[in-house]
Amino acid sequence: MSITARVLLADADARRSDLLQKHLSALGCVLHLEVDGLQAQQHLLQSPPDLAVLDASLPTLTGIDITRRLRDHGSTLPLMLLCRSDRYSERVAALDAGADEALAFPFALEEFTARIRALLRRSRMGANDADGAQLIHRDLTINTDERLVSRAGLSLKLTVKEYELLLYLLRHKEQVLSRHQILTAVWGDTWVGDDNLLDVYIRYLRKKIERPELDPLVHTVRGVGFMLK
Repeated sequence: MSITARVLLADADARRSDLLQKHLSALGCVLHLEVDGLQAQQHLLQSPPDLAVLDASLPTLTGIDITRRLRDHGSTLPLMLLCRSDRYSERVAALDAGADEALAFPFALEEFTARIRALLRRSRMGANDADGAQLIHRDLTINTDERLVSRAGLSLKLTVKEYELLLYLLRHKEQVLSRHQILTAVWGDTWVGDDNLLDVYIRYLRKKIERPELDPLVHTVRGVGFMLK
């Protein structure tokens, strides 16, 4: 199955870049290639693609730095970071910066493709959300038409994954959701790996939607998962 998408591939590893370039082109993607972090960031700001695949260790400006800057400016562009398999800390830093995926190389092209499809599918589903309504719970509001989130009158900037996670929790408010339920719903059936990823994103979400003067919304249900109430 082909993939119709504009993809920025910014990778300083020539061997890996050549492999992924050929693979993505064969899938039908329209590619823009970079090997320098500053040039990649400039392209992302001037001509945002449908998806960006970034080397976490790009020269002049790393993929992690680019991700952090984009998220700080409110960008919800789907971002996959390519990390070295011997650097667990690099994958953690990529996720902490706001990456949607942090994939350790070497990896199977089938897994890479499945994760690309999942990122694009979730991004497009969000952009074409059919609810056409505001979802409200207490002082939390999500406008699904414009993907706008606010709490107690304050507008919040969420990444694609954070938005999808909050939307899923809100659509199932007052329900105890297992970790498996949430991971499958937000990361898709292709999700594999450590479910600590969910804890990372719950932490991100709490930092953005919860404040000391407000009642907590996302609650941990020990031994099961989470619920929004």
